[in-house]
Order: sequence, then structure tokens, then C-alpha cells
Amino acid sequence: MPPVPTLALRAVSKSFGMTAALADMTLELFPGEVHAIVGENGAGKSTMIKIMTGIHQPSSGRVEIDGAPVVLSGSKAARLRGVAAIYQEPMVFPDLDVTENIFISATDAGLVLDRRSMRRRAEALIDRIGMTLDVDREARGLTLAEQQAVEIARALSQDVRVLIMDEPTASLSAHEAAELRRIARSLAASGVAVVYISHRLEEVFEIADRVTVIRDGRHISTRPVA
Repeated sequence: MPPVPTLALRAVSKSFGMTAALADMTLELFPGEVHAIVGENGAGKSTMIKIMTGIHQPSSGRVEIDGAPVVLSGSKAARLRGVAAIYQEPMVFPDLDVTENIFISATDAGLVLDRRSMRRRAEALIDRIGMTLDVDREARGLTLAEQQAVEIARALSQDVRVLIMDEPTASLSAHEAAELRRIARSLAASGVAVVYISHRLEEVFEIADRVTVIRDGRHISTRPVA
């Protein structure tokens, strides 16, 4: 039997009034792969991300997780299903330290976590992605690359299964971008389905296993990157 995608879009369309942002979009994401998505500005990439993360609902078609149709009623529902996204501009809380930023979702849910235990878990998560970062440091002093690492660690703390990386290297130095690509490959090797959205085709050929091209809200092709 063929493998079951961790997440799939099946003939998903999304319209805003008379404007069709997506039309019959099909996408399959498998564990252990880096799947690049490329397309010009306005091709529908952002709308697709918002559907996968529960921010938008499809006008038609369906979202599947592990082969079963699901309704992702919001970003929290998507996170509970193991779907998370990081963006070009990270979303960290500058007055909180690294540990607090990693576990902010647990705190927001009303869970009481032991500080010592949180700190140990934060160190383990940062170590898992191969970064060196003081977990007691305030986020306001972190570089962009370090902030993205904190967001990745936050996703891992919630048992992420699909991590969407939306143009994550656009504002990074060459060294930082290379480090982020290493982290993405490491996550895929651990079984996460990584979605990598980039305008930099050299990155796509370096990091991706498969690539999907979209244009004018439509799926054009999905092929092995080779």
C-alpha cells in the first residue's frame, strides 16, 4: 500500500468574494520529507498556509490528516493536530526569556508547569535542533535566526508533525540561512513533514526532496527535486 500523507489538501478551493485565491489545490505531505513550495507573489502560497494552519476554512474540498478528513477550526486546533508554522518575522515575546517563549502555549492554556522542569525541557529542545542558546536569556536580545530557533523549539514542544517554514531565510545572513536549512533537514530526518516555502531556487535544490509549483492559485506540478 502507498504511504499515507501526514497532511493532505484534496481539491481545496478558497474564494474571497469574487476573487479565487486557490482553485482545486491538491498537496500531499509525508513524514520525513522536506517539501518545497514555489510560486510568484500572489500565487496562493499564503492562503494555502492559512488553510493548513486553520486560519482560513476551504470554500470547497477538504483537509486530511493521516488520511481522514478534518476541520481545522483555528490555529489552536491545527497545533493540537501537530501542524505549526514559522514565518520570516518570528513571533516571540521580547520581555520573556527563551524558556517562557517555548512554553507560552502551555501557559496560555492554563497549565501549571514547574520552572525547573520547563528549563530542562527547553534545553533538551534547543539541543535537539543543534543550537547553542541560553534558555534564561530574554528574547529581546536574540538574533532573527535565534528567534526562529525558539519558534521551532516551541513547535517541537507541542509534538509538531508538520512544520511550515514560510520564507524563513529571507532576512538571514548566509551563515544563518545555512544553519536553518540544517535544522530543517534534521527535523525531517526525525520524521517531521517540513514544508519549505522560498523564492530562492538554490535553496530549494539544496534542501528539498520534492517541490510543488503553484501559479494563479492552481497546482501546476509536484516532482522530485532532481
